Amino acid sequence: MTTHYWLFDLDNTLHQADAGIFGIINQHMTAYIATTLNIDDIAASRLRQQYWQDYGATLAGLQKHHPEINLQEFLLACHPLEQILPLLQPVPQIQHTLTHLPGYKVVFSNGPSHYVQALISTMQIESHFHALFGTDNVQMLYKPHPHAYHSLCLQLHIRPEQCIMVDDSLSNLKTAHTLGMRTVWFGTHSHPAAGIDAAVPDMHSLLQIAPSLL
Repeated sequence: MTTHYWLFDLDNTLHQADAGIFGIINQHMTAYIATTLNIDDIAASRLRQQYWQDYGATLAGLQKHHPEINLQEFLLACHPLEQILPLLQPVPQIQHTLTHLPGYKVVFSNGPSHYVQALISTMQIESHFHALFGTDNVQMLYKPHPHAYHSLCLQLHIRPEQCIMVDDSLSNLKTAHTLGMRTVWFGTHSHPAAGIDAAVPDMHSLLQIAPSLL
């Protein structure tokens, strides 16, 4: 019986978010922050980027410094599916890799659940996944905050040691490593590093190295 779980990041792991989708999200985040905090677009963009750099997610900075903001409203406003879905580009060989990769597969994203569900459904890969997690599925927590990882494991009734995390973010993987998960740094920018069990540039390479991680 399968006892290991692949935890896949979504943006720039399962699809190419830098090809246009991140631009749309960032534009709407900036507009929302500017309107809600009554500041200009330049200051709002600077704040958005600062929170992302400081906490790993703009949402985290808003939680900490602006409790008056409705986080659900923020997430809905910043992920307009009618603009995002036409720009969606799955990474090459995703269907083949997910079909042949042994074990349960889970999406673990800092995006909201409606965004995660829509992208996975549009890419027609939903059948490969045991569960889909967005930030609102883990109490509005986010990677690399360790409590987000613990919440996911608690809901799936699994231990971190059963997990193999695949993510394009090194900081997210470092948290996973400290919790006892195996880690795969994904993307052409990846390379061997402390706390990383494997670095792969693409899905084909992930499938090739999978046996060594199980």
